[in-house]
Amino acid sequence: MESNTKLITPFLFAVMLTASQVNAQTVADPGPGTPPPPIALNTPNGSRPDGPGLDSRGPHGPRGGHQPSGPGRHRMGPPQSGPGRADRSGHERGLTSLTTVSGTVGQWIGNDDAILEGFTFTGSTNTPTTVKFPPHLGQQVQKAIKPGSSVSVTGYSEMTPKGESRFRLVSLTAGKTTISDAPPAMPVTPPAAPSQATVTGKIADYQIGRDGRVSGLVLDDKTVVRVPPHVAYQLTNLATKGSTITVQGYAKSLREGQVQLEKTNILNAVVLTINGQQYLVR
Repeated sequence: MESNTKLITPFLFAVMLTASQVNAQTVADPGPGTPPPPIALNTPNGSRPDGPGLDSRGPHGPRGGHQPSGPGRHRMGPPQSGPGRADRSGHERGLTSLTTVSGTVGQWIGNDDAILEGFTFTGSTNTPTTVKFPPHLGQQVQKAIKPGSSVSVTGYSEMTPKGESRFRLVSLTAGKTTISDAPPAMPVTPPAAPSQATVTGKIADYQIGRDGRVSGLVLDDKTVVRVPPHVAYQLTNLATKGSTITVQGYAKSLREGQVQLEKTNILNAVVLTINGQQYLVR
């Protein structure tokens, strides 16, 4: 009996050791064809223990990205519109109260290229107001009204970055004519390619943009040379007033519906020649 016990004990020990090794191998390496462990329902995002951000609906969630869980988590993707948010032009999104005012048209207002984009307006308060509209409405507005005309304008007030107040036109009524702010119509024929030109003249002045910075050069024949702001900054020291300059560039053409208040030759510079040295504008 004692000898049998001595034989059985090593045998049981060997069986237990083999079973523990097999169990450890099963947990560490399930082997091919073995399904993954079940998802723990109380883990964040319903994720598996074997990797963050994985859930039962796919490796990246139902929308191709990690899904947020609970308050305080940041949502990925573009910001959602809502109160207090502004669009690219700086205007507030959402509902905007409109106001209709009646009065008399004063004088036309053009941008830096003398393209019509507004007019002064005097209403019941006798305080001149600047009314602005998209340049592509210029032909319609100029045809419907003129300085001294009585008009009704519907729109809203806004502040410029410089703190100036202006009235943004949504619609205008003069007599039986009503003009509404709408996107520009598609041209019937494609616009022609800009024409290349070369002009030589003396620098009569620097043109100052609405932001108070130099935006171009004015030659003695009234040609306006357009250059980027960082180039204009260099030219104020390199090309002083009275200097002779040769400009190679492309003439600016009017787009559909635009009106130029003063005939101006505008050249977008590509190459400048100053004191015999050529410079590429970029």
